[in-house]
Amino acid sequence: DLRASVCELVVKGLKSLERKALNECVADYESERVYLRGYCMSPGVRFCFGLWVGVRVYALFRLHKGDMDDFVQWPFQPRVKLRVVHPKGGEELEIVEEAVPLFLSLKRPQVGSGQGPYVSKDHSYLALFYDGCYLQDDELRIKLEIGM
Repeated sequence: DLRASVCELVVKGLKSLERKALNECVADYESERVYLRGYCMSPGVRFCFGLWVGVRVYALFRLHKGDMDDFVQWPFQPRVKLRVVHPKGGEELEIVEEAVPLFLSLKRPQVGSGQGPYVSKDHSYLALFYDGCYLQDDELRIKLEIGM
């Protein structure tokens, strides 16, 4: 479907991902493949640890070869919106970014090529999600929206 633009996913094992980011500086979570705006992708989040700033949270997605590649525009030039959803509903924290098509991760995927993920330059802080009670049962609910 070329019109579907939003997917919701649950990041499970958040404490483990946070520990990995603290120990290895980076931890990625990618969901299963979905189609958004006709593009086949695995949406997710990246956790990065930085001294004095703690763990930052970035939007992430990896493009895959898909059934609609001949019908969508390349390079992919989305407006990416990542929303962290409060478990009790209503409130959302948001990361918004205009993707720059210079990145190889936004080019048309080729068969057999290991295309890297696109990671937003804009971010939020994991501490904000703890402070705002956005975490529940070691999970974080997020929505990824792809606009054009």
